Amino acid sequence: MTPLLAEGIELFNHGRYWDAHEVWEREWTPDRKGADSGFYKGLIQVAAGCLHYSRHNRRGAINKWRSGAGYLRPYLPMHKGVRLAPLVEAVDRFLVAMDGRGWPELEMPRIVQE
Repeated sequence: MTPLLAEGIELFNHGRYWDAHEVWEREWTPDRKGADSGFYKGLIQVAAGCLHYSRHNRRGAINKWRSGAGYLRPYLPMHKGVRLAPLVEAVDRFLVAMDGRGWPELEMPRIVQE
């Protein structure tokens, strides 16, 4: 696990989704077309979805969570020491919960490292 990946996870797990997004972008930017591109795009999108949720932006949360989970699925169940399966499962549950009329009270996920 790289230092920037670990730093982003720490920020994410403390609810600092924008900061996590920025750190992961610094890791992803030098190799945007590399084998881990979808992994970082997925983490970035999930973090953005969490940020949108915290701002009560239903459309933004749904769009970012859906795309983030899609990017992460090829890397399941674990990649680079990150347990992705629980994160993607949480996002899938969030997407179902966001289908209703009211605003669901969701507990944001934590990213687990091996």
